Amino acid sequence: MVIYLRPATRIRIAAVLSLVLIVLGVRAGLSVQGSSLETAAKIRPITRVETSLLEVGLIVDVTSGGPDEVMACLAVLDDLGVKATWFLTATLVEAGEALVKEVTSRGHEIGIKGTDERRLDKLPQAEMLDRIQRARQALMKTAVPTAPFFYPPGERFSDALVSIAFQEGYQAIKPGVDLSRMKGKEADAARKMAERMSPGDILKIRVEKKGIFPAEKYLSSLIPRLNGMNLSVVTLSQLFRGVR
Repeated sequence: MVIYLRPATRIRIAAVLSLVLIVLGVRAGLSVQGSSLETAAKIRPITRVETSLLEVGLIVDVTSGGPDEVMACLAVLDDLGVKATWFLTATLVEAGEALVKEVTSRGHEIGIKGTDERRLDKLPQAEMLDRIQRARQALMKTAVPTAPFFYPPGERFSDALVSIAFQEGYQAIKPGVDLSRMKGKEADAARKMAERMSPGDILKIRVEKKGIFPAEKYLSSLIPRLNGMNLSVVTLSQLFRGVR
């Protein structure tokens, strides 16, 4: 028997399951039917959560950025008193174990992304699984705990990719608010962006070779405005603890 669940219900179930992963620190998965990874209740990437707390989550997507750009972003977030969930490729993790430990030592956390920036959604399922497992192994070698969240390169998803990640113990995340779109005068951009937000939203910033997107000036204008709205910017693990 196949049970149909409304999208909002599926999202809430997935959110609660991810919360269980955080609290218990264990791996959980789905029952898989054959190679097509069909499930009665299809797992979707989470874009936001219903929370009882005045919090929004923040992820940092490190794309072409290297150690210098990561450290610059860390300095900005430290100055603003903000914590985030970072997504780095296994290639970057393997090249900079000290960098990974620096990120977590400052109160941030690191989720699973991939081995490099190559999109995963079009790969054979066996290769999807291999790249997720290799990304986890790279982090395990640093002895840094892995947050139970998955954000694929280029924010490219497929049903199979999301299901495989979930089977490996990671909930796919698709941020609903892309802060890199902020432009124009900082105060106006911050006001417009803040007006769009509510507790439970998931925000994204990007780190590239060219720097942080949005630029520091936009974040320096936005974060105080959110604080004025009593909204705290936190890691995904913290955000999910308030799921209701």
